Amino acid sequence: MTKLLAQHGAAKGRKITEGLSTAGLEGAIFSPNDEKLSSIIDYVLSTEGLNKSNTFLDPQFYFSVYDEGLLKKLGELQTYPSNIARRDWRRKSDSIMDYINEHSTNSRNISNTLITPGFYIDNVDWHFDYSIDIYNHCLENFEFDHYALSLLVDYSFFSNKTNVDEFIEEINDTVVEKDYIYLTFCYENKSESNYEEMDSSNLGNMLYTIYRLNQAGFKIILGYTFMNSILFSILDCEFVSSGWFNTLRKFQKTKFDLSPTFGRRKQRYTSVPLLSYITFEDLKTIVSTPGIEYDDVLSGSSYDTRLIESSESLSFVDLEQQYWESISKGVLMISESTTIEKRIVNMRTAINNAIQLYKKAIDVLNEKDELESAKRLKNASKHLVTWLEAIDIFQATAVII
Repeated sequence: MTKLLAQHGAAKGRKITEGLSTAGLEGAIFSPNDEKLSSIIDYVLSTEGLNKSNTFLDPQFYFSVYDEGLLKKLGELQTYPSNIARRDWRRKSDSIMDYINEHSTNSRNISNTLITPGFYIDNVDWHFDYSIDIYNHCLENFEFDHYALSLLVDYSFFSNKTNVDEFIEEINDTVVEKDYIYLTFCYENKSESNYEEMDSSNLGNMLYTIYRLNQAGFKIILGYTFMNSILFSILDCEFVSSGWFNTLRKFQKTKFDLSPTFGRRKQRYTSVPLLSYITFEDLKTIVSTPGIEYDDVLSGSSYDTRLIESSESLSFVDLEQQYWESISKGVLMISESTTIEKRIVNMRTAINNAIQLYKKAIDVLNEKDELESAKRLKNASKHLVTWLEAIDIFQATAVII
C-alpha cells in the first residue's frame, strides 16, 4: 500500500512531529535548502517515528544549473555547486564530486536510502543522461541498503508521447540496478485557483510513466503531491510526499525564479468525499444544499467536530494536520486494493461520487440565480472531469481493461 511522507520545507516547527503521531504520516523527505543539515540530522535522530527506513534527504541538485542567488541553506554549503555546465560531469569536476560525497555522508546519518543527485529535466538531453550516470556512479561508490534515482521532470515533457516512451526506455536500459525512483513533476506557474487542474493528456501520460516504471521493477517515491496523491495511489507507489504549504504540495517553476511570490492564505478544508482542497465558504455552500449533510463531505478527521461547531477556532496549523490526516485516509482508501483494476474502479467511483455532490449543489445555486457561487463550485470541481479523462487515456495507453 502507498504511504504518506511529509515533504519538508521552511517553518517546520512541530508539524512533522505531530503529523507522525496523529495525522497518518509515515516518514519524511527533508530539504537541505530550508534547514541546516546539522539541524535536520539532530531532529531525525531525536524524533519518535522517524528512522533510517522512512527518512530521506533530497539532494536538490536541480538548483545547481541556476544562479546561486536561488540558494538558501544550500548556499551555506561550501561544496554545493552552481552554474553547472555539461562538461562538468564529463570531466568529473571537483564542484560536483565534492557535493556528491558530502550528500552521501549526510544521507547516511539519517537514511538507509541514498537519493542520488539529479538535474531538472525538460527534454531527453544531457541533464537526463547525466542524472542516470550519477545514479550509476553512486551505486558503484557508496554502500547503502537502497538507492533512489532523482528525477525532476517538467510538466510540458508529458505532452509528447514519444518523449515519454523514450524516457521510459532509456531508464530501463541504462540504470544498472532497479531500486527506487524519486520522481517530482515541475508545473507551470499559473494563476489557476484550482491547484489540481491541468491538461488531461499530460496527466494521463504522467500516470502511464509511473505505471511503466513500476512494472519495470522500480519502486516510486512521488514528491510534492497535492490532492492528486490520492489519484496517484492507483499506481501502487511506495510513497507519496506532501507538505504543509502549497509550495510543498506542487513543485512549480517559481522555485527557479529570483522574484518573490506573494499570496494570501485562505482557510481550506481537505475533503476526501469531494476530492478537493476547498475553502470554508464553498464547503458551507455545499452543505446548505438540500440533501447534502456534513457527513457527506467530511473526511472523518479529528478536526471535523470543530469545523462544524466553531470553524473560526481552527488555525492554519490545525488545517495542515487535517490535510495530512485526510490525505492519508484517501490514499489508504484507494491503495489498499490489491490489483490496479480494482484501484481504478474505486478511484472512478470516488470521482463520480464527488462530481454528483458538486452537481447537486451547483444545480440548486443556478435555480436560485446565485451564479457567482455556482461558478466558484464549477471551478473548484473541474479537476474531477480531468482526472476521469486522464484515467481513460492512461488505461487506453497501458491497455488496462
